[in-house]
Amino acid sequence: MSNSMADGDILWSQRKRNWCRTPFTFTTYTLTNDEIAVKTGVLRETYDVTKLFRVVDLTLTRTLMQRLFGLSTITLETRDQSSGGKLVLKNVVHGFDVRRLIQRAVDESRNVNRVSAREYMGDSAYDDGRGADDDGYGDGGYAG
Repeated sequence: MSNSMADGDILWSQRKRNWCRTPFTFTTYTLTNDEIAVKTGVLRETYDVTKLFRVVDLTLTRTLMQRLFGLSTITLETRDQSSGGKLVLKNVVHGFDVRRLIQRAVDESRNVNRVSAREYMGDSAYDDGRGADDDGYGDGGYAG
């Protein structure tokens, strides 16, 4: 991966803050027009990248301490197996503005990739509304 860690034009990038708003952590969040990436670690770096069109829901929460220091936690519910269905951006400065920016980028990515929100409305990450017979043959999964 390149130094920018995510493909596309960078729309927003921020280092995770600690409880008193100082950026002395080793986690960086980067939003591009196509994906959101979280880089963690010092000696062993980990990159968790999620395509924006896979984001289903955004939730912003703020503890009392976070409110005192102007921080927020943004939780992205995704249909991405590598992240376990959730991507958490903890201790983000200007959380409401960042949440709006992420939502606009998600909407734009869905338009570009021709993905609608209803494609993610089922219980399963891959439920397309056809029920248990997902292969489309109407034969209970047997295609032979």
